Amino acid sequence: MLSPYRVLDLTDNRAALGAQILADLGAEVITIEPPGGSPERGDPPGANAGLQFAAYNRNKRSVTLDLDAADGRATFLDLVATADFLFENDEPGAMAARDLGFEALRQHNPRLIYVAISPFGQDGPYRGFLASDLTLSALSGQMAMYGDADRPPVRMSVPQAWRHGAAESAVGAMVALQRRTQTGEAQFVDVSLQAALILTAVNAAIASAIQGKDFNRNGSKVQLGLYTAPTIFACADGYAVLFSQNLWPKLVGWMVADGQLPESWLSDVNWATFFPDFLSGKPVKHSYDELVEYASAYVAKFPAQALFRRGLDVGVFIAPVNTLAEVMAFDQLEARGYWQPMRLPDGREVRAPGPFVRASATPLRYARGVPAPGEGNAEFLSARAAAGSVQPERDP
Repeated sequence: MLSPYRVLDLTDNRAALGAQILADLGAEVITIEPPGGSPERGDPPGANAGLQFAAYNRNKRSVTLDLDAADGRATFLDLVATADFLFENDEPGAMAARDLGFEALRQHNPRLIYVAISPFGQDGPYRGFLASDLTLSALSGQMAMYGDADRPPVRMSVPQAWRHGAAESAVGAMVALQRRTQTGEAQFVDVSLQAALILTAVNAAIASAIQGKDFNRNGSKVQLGLYTAPTIFACADGYAVLFSQNLWPKLVGWMVADGQLPESWLSDVNWATFFPDFLSGKPVKHSYDELVEYASAYVAKFPAQALFRRGLDVGVFIAPVNTLAEVMAFDQLEARGYWQPMRLPDGREVRAPGPFVRASATPLRYARGVPAPGEGNAEFLSARAAAGSVQPERDP
C-alpha cells in the first residue's frame, strides 16, 4: 500500500510503533541509529536484551549516523531530501535546537511530512515537561478508572501511553499524506500522548455532562443500573469472565444436572426476562446475588479452558482470562495464520504477532526481520551522491 514512500525513523522504543505501522503497510522505513547501534538493543541487559527493540523495529532498515558530526549530518540531510516522512519523539524544541526541526528540514525537502510525538504536545505550558507512562495515565484521567472503588487507582501493567500515541502518529501521518497530495506542501503532525490517552476513554470524558456524574472505577465489576455485577470468577486454574444474558440459563442447567441446585431452579425463574425483571425491581424467585454465589462455587471446580469449550458447545461465551502462553496457542489465531516468523539480528527466528489488519488486495507482509545496526549503510550511503537533493514525486 505504501511501497512508493520512504520514512526516516528517529524514535526510540517508546514511539517506534508509529513508523513500524507504516513499514507494515509497505513503506521503506529507515531507522537512524548512532554509530555502533542504538543502546536500546542491549536493554534490558542479559538474555532478554533487545526484545523491545526487536518488537518495534521489525520490517525496517538501519542506517548508523552521527548527527552531530559534519559528514553524518550532511548524509542525514541527503536522506531527508529523498524521504516522505520523518518520525521523532525528542523533547519539544530539541530537534529545532540542532537545526534539524521541521522548519529547517522543510528547506531541504518542501514536501516532508514531519511527525513529532511528545508527552503533552509541542506547545502549551507543559510542552517541556517529561512524563512516564504512569504519570501520563494519571494526568489523562485514565488511571482514575482502573482498580476497585474502595482502594487507590492502579497502573496498567504493560505501558500504554506511548503505544497509543505512536499508533495515533501513524494515523496523523496518513492524514498529512492526504493533505500533502492536495497541496503539495510539507506537513507537521503534532502528537500529544496525553490527548491520545484521553481519546481511549472518550465516553468517560463526556459522562458527567450527560448523566450528571463521572464513571467510577469498579475493578472487575460492571454497573447495571443500581446493581454492581461481578464479571470475573475464579476457576480451578485461573479466572474466567461470566457475563452474558444467555449464559445463566445454561449454567443453571449444568448446576442442576450436577446436583448443585434443585431442579425447581429451572422453572422458578423466567430466564428470558430475568435480567430486565431483576434490574427493574420486579420480584424474582432467586436474586442475582444467589445466582452469583452458586455460580462462584460451581465454576471454581473446573479449569477455565474446559468451561470455555463447554460453553462454546452450547452457544454461550465463557471467556477464560488467557495467559500469554494460552494466547499463543489460541486456535482462532492459528486458523487465521496470525502468528508470523520474525528474524532477529543474531539469526534466530521467533514467533511474533502478525499484521494488525487483513487487507485482501494488498496484504501486509513482513519482508524483513529486525535490522542489524547499519545494515543499510552500504546501500543508502553509497547512493548519497546520486540522490543529491531531488525529492521524487510520489503522490498520485
